This record gives sequence, structure tokens and C-alpha cells, in this order.
Amino acid sequence: MIRVVALGAAAFAALYFALDLNKLHALYYGFDNGIFLQTLSNIAFHGSAFNWAEGRSHFYVHDSWILYAIVPLVRAWPYQETLIAVQAALIAGSAVALYAFARTIGVREHPAALLAFAYLISPSVQGFAYNEFSEGHFEPLLIFLLAIAVARRSFWWTLIAAQLLLGVKEDVALFLVWFGIAGALWYDRRLGGAVAALAAVNAIAYNAILAVHGQHASVPHYGARVLYPLQDTAFLIEILVPFAFAPLWLRWRALLAVPLLAELFLAMNRDGFPMARAGTHYTEPLIALCAIGAAVVMRDRPQLARWAAALSLLMALFFNTTVLHFGRHLYTADAGYAQARKLASSNAGATFAPEQQGAWAVAAGNVQARITGFGAPLRSERPAWNKE
Repeated sequence: MIRVVALGAAAFAALYFALDLNKLHALYYGFDNGIFLQTLSNIAFHGSAFNWAEGRSHFYVHDSWILYAIVPLVRAWPYQETLIAVQAALIAGSAVALYAFARTIGVREHPAALLAFAYLISPSVQGFAYNEFSEGHFEPLLIFLLAIAVARRSFWWTLIAAQLLLGVKEDVALFLVWFGIAGALWYDRRLGGAVAALAAVNAIAYNAILAVHGQHASVPHYGARVLYPLQDTAFLIEILVPFAFAPLWLRWRALLAVPLLAELFLAMNRDGFPMARAGTHYTEPLIALCAIGAAVVMRDRPQLARWAAALSLLMALFFNTTVLHFGRHLYTADAGYAQARKLASSNAGATFAPEQQGAWAVAAGNVQARITGFGAPLRSERPAWNKE
């Protein structure tokens, strides 16, 4: 059955690679894709993690050293197609890892495969594959690998997986301290304590390094109230339907997700939109946690897997966050792509305005390609699909 899951994941990756290329040629990618391509190109060819959008090393913005894993690929092909391929592979591969986790904890073959299918076609996961590139795309795969190591009570593989996950972003350390403590109390004292301690050391070390260099990580402002209660409620329903609400069967254990929800619901995002939106990279740890919770429940209630697959398919057809939705269609290629792609292959200097972020994302492999106005709210935001 794992071959079927792997084949489905490969088909998903191929489909979204093609869809993302269409989006790229229409210049619908934005700041994030440009930031990561330029950061990785600078690392590959100059040793610096600087990019012109953030105006400093990306590692001063986020603790994302996991990005070094794809530097050799960018060095070989310093274009957006490399990031798009990595993004599609990471998201698709996480479904195979979820299947492996489900089998590890005793879920039967067919329910485990249906769960992986439900996860892969859910609006959230399709949104991850169709949205901007982010280091957060490493999170689902690494979370599932960590869960496998923990389920097998493998001490060293647990620490290795946890350390890799800690290299994605600085907020992961806080979550792993929380789950490490919970694991020490209710699962395995040695494993949980080691993960919590490792996460605490990473958090302290990263913030100490930033302080020495007079820097601070980029984090949203947080308040004491939920700013978008209706949208957040709709978001919770949207992410639980593809799992047939299985995580709720965990009862009080579902409360372990509260810190992840708080990060999404209490953030006062500077761009004026709720962070809790299906398909955004901010939500990737929560979706992975929901999938793990669903797998745990389906071990004893395998019939929920059939409901999950059916409901996820329904959501994909009618509530998808990508172009694969009734009434939407592919982009029309932008004539400016050819010029931006030509600039990406040169060392010529160029400066882009915020409204030209799609062209800058294509050209950003050229470390002399600058962009202004990053961080300021845009006058308009292009949608993730065509409505024309």
C-alpha cells in the first residue's frame, strides 16, 4: 500500500509543479519567493544570507538553517523552478511520512492510506503546495518523522529529528518545549525531557547570537484577545472536516494544540489579515498535528478514515484554496516574465517597486536585483487564482 501512497504523492508533486510554473510565468509569486531565492543564491555563491527585501541576513529574521539543505540545488540551478520543485516534493513527501507514522502506531493499511490521501488533497495542504515558498514547508515532513521516532521510542533518532525541526524557525523551539514537557509527563520521561531541553538550548543560543549582533527575529505583535473570531472558527472547521473531526476524539489531549492556536489567533498581523487561513505556511505545524491526532484516533476507529477521504474530496472540489476549484482557471502568462528571467541569468543591477514583486521573484537569483518597500502594506494583493 505504501507504493500506492508514494505514487499518489508523486502525481501530486508533478501536478503542483506544473501549476506553480503557470503561476510563476504569470508573475503571481511575491516577496517570499524572491527572499528565499536571493538568500540561497547569496549563500551558494557569496557565503552571505543577505537579501534586498529584508535588508539583512535572513538568519537574523528567522532561525532557518535547514535552508542549507537546498543550497546545493540552488547553486546548480539558481532559479525559481528549483524552489518550486523543492516545495512540491516536501509537501508531497509529507503524505508518505504520515502514512508511515500511521502504520507505525498500528493503523491498518487501508485506513492509513485513506488518511494520507485525505491529508494530501485537503485545502490546507494543496494551499501549501500552491502558495509562496517558505521554510515552513519542511515542518510537516519533519514533524511526521519526529512522531515516528517518538512512537518507536528511539532516543537518538528522536533528538536528530527534533534538531532538524528546530532548524526551520525559532517558534518551533517553544512548541517543542511544550510538547517535550507533555511527553515527559504522560509518555516517556527520558524522551520528553531530552526534547524539551534540546529545544530550550536552541532557543537560548539563537536569541543570544541575535543579541550579540544587535538583531531580533521577525515576529508578529500579540494581543490578549482574538481579533477575528468568526474567521478563526471557520478556519477550524475547514481544517477539521478533511480529517472527519477525528482529532476531537482525543478529548482533553486535543488541548495540547492550544499554543499553536494561540500563535495564530492572538497575532496582530501587520498586513491586516488573519494568520489562521487554510493554505498559509503559518498553519503548517497545526495541520501536521491534526493529522497525527487523526492517525491516533483511527487506530481504534478505522471507519473514520473513509469519512475523512470523502469529506476531504468534497472540500477539495468546493472549498479549495488553489486553482483546482470549480469556477477558476489557470493564469495567463505575463510578457514581463521573459525579461525578468533574462535578468536572473545576469549580474546586471536592477531595482523593482513593491508592485513588481512577481517580476522580482523571478529575477532574484541575481543578487544585484533589488526591491523596495518590503514590509509596507500593499495597495492591492493578487489572488491565488484567476477569477476572470
